[in-house]
Amino acid sequence: MNANSNQALASLTLWRYRLPLREPLALGPCTLSHREGLLLEWQGEQQPVIWSEISPLPGFSGHDLENCTEHLKRLLQAPGTLKDRLDPGQPGLPAEVRFGLESGHLQGSTPLPDARPLPRCRLLRHNADLEVAPHDACIKLKVGRASAAEDARRIQHVSRQLRDGQQLRLDANRSWTLDTARDLSQRIDHRHVAFIEEPLLPGSDYAEWFTATGLPLAWDETLREIPPEAVEDHLNTPGLAALVIKPMLTGLGRAEGWVRAARARGLGVVLSAAYESNLTLDMYTRLAVHWGLTGPQGLDTFDPFTHALIEPIRSQPEHADRPVLGREHLHCLGHWT
Repeated sequence: MNANSNQALASLTLWRYRLPLREPLALGPCTLSHREGLLLEWQGEQQPVIWSEISPLPGFSGHDLENCTEHLKRLLQAPGTLKDRLDPGQPGLPAEVRFGLESGHLQGSTPLPDARPLPRCRLLRHNADLEVAPHDACIKLKVGRASAAEDARRIQHVSRQLRDGQQLRLDANRSWTLDTARDLSQRIDHRHVAFIEEPLLPGSDYAEWFTATGLPLAWDETLREIPPEAVEDHLNTPGLAALVIKPMLTGLGRAEGWVRAARARGLGVVLSAAYESNLTLDMYTRLAVHWGLTGPQGLDTFDPFTHALIEPIRSQPEHADRPVLGREHLHCLGHWT
């Protein structure tokens, strides 16, 4: 994933998009009424156009959209060849900018498989109807906003509907103390629970988690906060079952490193979207196959969008009829050669 991977790069056009959502999207620290980001249109001398995306997720990303835009513009306006300016290995790049550059280079240099439908974990939000369909391979249930008793009631309601082979993933968004988690664990049937994602408050020690609850756990934000030199030790935490990886928030290179580390320890990997556009969701399915990931992935995030960008979504046929916003609906921020 370096600048040398795109030998035939001829030009790049930078676009800004803004997509309305069907209804306000509550994401813990903020509520979104629209989703916005940057699209990079890569044009090679003898290859089709490639699209990549830079879309920080408010409340979760380390940098906002304005910061990423200014950083990218400085790269593009610097001296040197376009290939050198778009080198994702440059120090100090925001993770979201690095993702946009790395994913563009990867698509231009590596024969990835076509976008295709993959098993997805269906997301049930806090206010969703708690109904499971027979074809659902996996359900992800958001918990942590109510009491342990109420969360247990919701979990049990979903668990009773699950058949053999269907799994339940819980996401507490760092809401609980260890005592609360212990209380909840005593109220639910553990048999269908694949893991609880980010159960404990920020900064909590997970050393006693599995002894206290007997439930597997998964890391998302915690993983991104661990210093790189300490990741290996943390992956030995008792009860850790899976890593939930959001490449938009980390960059592809770092995400791929976690995939290798997880495999070395027999941990599961869930490739998870951060409410990117259809273009990146499709790219994630290509990446999942390329990396050899198995099991339901965390890509059930397109439903809130009213439109697709540039082309219909290819990996989710049930949404293929959404209206498409073409270039004429985007704001051009510049063209570089």
